Amino acid sequence: MTDQHWKKGIIPWFANNPVAANLLLALVIGLGLMQAGDLRKEAFPSIEPDTLTISVSYDSGSARQSEEGLAIKIEEQLEEVNGIKDITSSSTASGATVTVEKKSDYDLDVLLRDVKNKVDAISTFPASAKSPVIEKAEREEHSLWLQLHGDTDRHTLQQLAEELKSDLLANADISRVSKSGWLDPMMAIETDEGRLQAYGLSLTDVEDAINQGSSSTMTAVLKSEQVYLQLKASQQAYLKEEFAAIPLVTSGDGVIVSLGDVASINDTYDDDTSVLSRFAGENSVGLQVITTGMDDITETVEAARKVVEQWHSNGNLPQGVELTSWYDRSGFISERLDLLISNALTGIVMVFVLLALFLNLTVAFWVSMGLPFIFFGTLYFMGDRFAGLSLNEFTTFGFIMALGIVVDDAVVVGESVYTVRKQEGDTLRNTIRGTLRVAVPTLFGVFTTVVAFYSLSNLSGKLGQIYAQFAAVVTICLLLSIVESKLILPAHLAHLDTHRRTSRNIFLEAWRRTQHGADSGLQWFNERIYKPIIEWALAYRYAVLVLFAAMFALVIAMPFTGAVRTSFFPDIPGDTIRAEITMETDASFGLTHSALLLLEQKAHKIDEQLIADAGAEAETGIANLQVLAESDQSGKVTVELTPDSPYDIITFSRLWKQQSGTPEGVRTLSIASRPEMVDALRIELRASDDGLLTAAGRDIKEQLTNIPAVSGIEDNIEASQPRLFLELNAQGKALGVSMDSLAQQVLQAFSGQVVQRFQRSNDEVEVKVRYPENARENPIDVLNASIRTDDGIVLPLSTVATTTYGYDRDTITRIDGKRALYLSADVDKDILSASELVASLQKELVPALKRQYPGLDISFAGEAEQQAETQTSMVHVFMIAMLVIYMLLAIPLKSYIQPVLIMTAIPFGIVGAILGHWVNDLSISILSLNGIIALSGVVVNDSLLLVSRYNELKPDADHQLEAISKACRSRLRAVLLTSFTTFAGLAPLLSETSAQAQFLIPAAVALGYGIMFATVITLILIPVLVAIQHDVVERFTEIRHWFTVNPDKQEADPC
Repeated sequence: MTDQHWKKGIIPWFANNPVAANLLLALVIGLGLMQAGDLRKEAFPSIEPDTLTISVSYDSGSARQSEEGLAIKIEEQLEEVNGIKDITSSSTASGATVTVEKKSDYDLDVLLRDVKNKVDAISTFPASAKSPVIEKAEREEHSLWLQLHGDTDRHTLQQLAEELKSDLLANADISRVSKSGWLDPMMAIETDEGRLQAYGLSLTDVEDAINQGSSSTMTAVLKSEQVYLQLKASQQAYLKEEFAAIPLVTSGDGVIVSLGDVASINDTYDDDTSVLSRFAGENSVGLQVITTGMDDITETVEAARKVVEQWHSNGNLPQGVELTSWYDRSGFISERLDLLISNALTGIVMVFVLLALFLNLTVAFWVSMGLPFIFFGTLYFMGDRFAGLSLNEFTTFGFIMALGIVVDDAVVVGESVYTVRKQEGDTLRNTIRGTLRVAVPTLFGVFTTVVAFYSLSNLSGKLGQIYAQFAAVVTICLLLSIVESKLILPAHLAHLDTHRRTSRNIFLEAWRRTQHGADSGLQWFNERIYKPIIEWALAYRYAVLVLFAAMFALVIAMPFTGAVRTSFFPDIPGDTIRAEITMETDASFGLTHSALLLLEQKAHKIDEQLIADAGAEAETGIANLQVLAESDQSGKVTVELTPDSPYDIITFSRLWKQQSGTPEGVRTLSIASRPEMVDALRIELRASDDGLLTAAGRDIKEQLTNIPAVSGIEDNIEASQPRLFLELNAQGKALGVSMDSLAQQVLQAFSGQVVQRFQRSNDEVEVKVRYPENARENPIDVLNASIRTDDGIVLPLSTVATTTYGYDRDTITRIDGKRALYLSADVDKDILSASELVASLQKELVPALKRQYPGLDISFAGEAEQQAETQTSMVHVFMIAMLVIYMLLAIPLKSYIQPVLIMTAIPFGIVGAILGHWVNDLSISILSLNGIIALSGVVVNDSLLLVSRYNELKPDADHQLEAISKACRSRLRAVLLTSFTTFAGLAPLLSETSAQAQFLIPAAVALGYGIMFATVITLILIPVLVAIQHDVVERFTEIRHWFTVNPDKQEADPC
């Protein structure tokens, strides 16, 4: 390096201008600090919306009519639209809903426009069908539950809930609040047939009288130059007393008979669907605060809590009513951030101690101080203007994973600068020389790691995209680490003092001695342990190669033999335990409520049992318990544990599942604690024949029931409701009764006709006229109901119509143009992973079913579908990553063969990852595979440094083996430090016991153990392979020499 050449270039410029380096450092940290406050936070990464929903209301009275009149027509119209992955429709007696799922690389807004144009062009919908409503899915995430509960009536709870909802939505940080346990108010006007006949009235007469006596017609206006006056000749009734006063008929003696004389009027709530809502054992109405779009969950929850505090401080709650907030999801991300900070600090301390021991306090300090530059810079580039990432479960894990990796090149640069300055003098020139010596290999080494992580950040599939978010964070960190290690770090090491001097300070002197001991120990290890080992390995290189190959074959076989289990998508621990039930189709709402209350009792008993078993002083481990049923045949119980509960969610969930059994009338009971993303197991059956579908569905359900790992089986095989079919008989037809008239009168009497709707405060109140409750309790009441002919003759229904009992499918599901059934279930992954279960079913069950039921199409959705999509994407990105890594190694080495030798470390890194899973008794999951792909970029870095050093020493060496040995020993410190600092950065997470960190540990194990094993490969196997390469080159040279020399000899001596 000439006197002037060493001053040229960006690295010397920054090394010679520490002010510029410090300003760059301050600028990036400042930008990161400003961005940190604006960075969106989510408890869990939200999935990019990928569906459109087309809803059409149509009171057809038949699911088949809705299917034929709506669903099929929409499906046919959308056949030629680009960008559609799947079309699923659900038809009921009240209309049809069609869900369109887009392809992963298609724009949802473009698809919305195309679908809207096609649907709007349909002109053959039934005349009574409403206009289609087309909606685009949006991001949404639960944030907080607010529960109003106490010993009071529903009217009070609902009135308070409406006021609370208004106060919440008045805050700009809250965009959506949904109500649960809510019933719409209703004015029920009930009269029996005896009273109607006594006054010569019908239910239709009562309806007409209500509309005439209670209405809000438009007002006339009297106006001129001198007068302006509104004329109002009608009045809407609002209270039951006002409805009672509505005149019905005037008797012969002039007496006016009012509605109250004939009917019982109740200001009540809609009973079309029953509702059970309990919290803490009391009646309740709940409000769920939901974060939507790009809102920040922490800001949403903070705003909601302020409103709750205001309500408590202002005394808005009446006596006996409490307002409780629970299931705060923002706390989850706060815990993740706390975990990140604690792990980061621990990792930084461990990295600092390692570097300070084996290098220098100053080097250790400035290498560690590069982390704030990298982390705050990453926060800045995570913003919506660049990467558009949020702080969530996975991105915070990305920071933890990056902790040890991003200091690797800084460690190498620091070690190189330290070595050169120590050997040749503490000058600026030597700082630059030390940096430039390793600049190219470290730069290309970082690029190989960037390629691996960047490829991971481009995985496809819903779950693949979520799990890949951490890779995007690591990619940004790595790119910033190049700037920090090549520009900022040399400026800080320009005045490094490498000569240890005796200090008067007792602590500094003690540290100096410790450093000297560590340095001497490393040198002793290098000379006395490593040198004999590497020389022996080089001498017996072919035996060493066979030994490592045998180990590779043995360990790689472990996942296939079952020694290490695989579970592609691991169970992510949740914050609550949910028990969800689906009842038999003929179960009453009373049976549903009884089953839910039984589950509530079981939960409390299990809590008492676990408290007693733990010998804890706490009264209960349950913080909150909610019971909620908003339909007649389904409901759920949700349990949240206290932070200091003596037992964990998994233990409680397992016992609750074991002890609950199957309550009376329950078809499906699912008890789970994992977040609801996709079904662990989902099987979709498609065929043109309903009978074939049902039979196949029952066979599959029977098989699944016998598998111990499967529970909570849900299906739509028996998607039918008990029906009482009415058909006009000969007498009814002779009397002129029509089916339309019969249906209308039955609807009026038993469900009630909605006469009018009016607004009262914030509520829309329906007015219904019908029979009293005691006249519509059972099928006998239907047979005894009175039917009026057009002539006014009143007859029992049984005389004009015949009745038959049966079942009618209330929902028809279609997938991609065919009738479909589905079965979904929970899978206990401690017994059997979802991927193993699907593989078993595909091998044993599917072929038999297809033989038995020709024309049956069986597909596995849920995790299996996501796994197939993500695995294909992973193979694709892995192959591309390998190709690019090869190129990035070949360029600085200027060789075609040496990159292949270096990349041998990659499969052996996988060996280390598998051994790590075996030692820690972990299943290999998508996170493990992500860690392995990331590992492929990391493990080659040290090998690149070693081979680069060998290439530098080779020209001056007397023998190739001597050059290899010397290169290994000269890079030992750097290799060990980079490996140990990476492992040290991950070590806090590897030993983490908190529930939220458990599912992240496989990726850390794959990377941490893989790197440590790859270190052995770098220090022993790579040198062996380089020596074997040299042998092969020599043999080829000899052979070529033989072929080029021998012909001349043969000509000289033909004999």
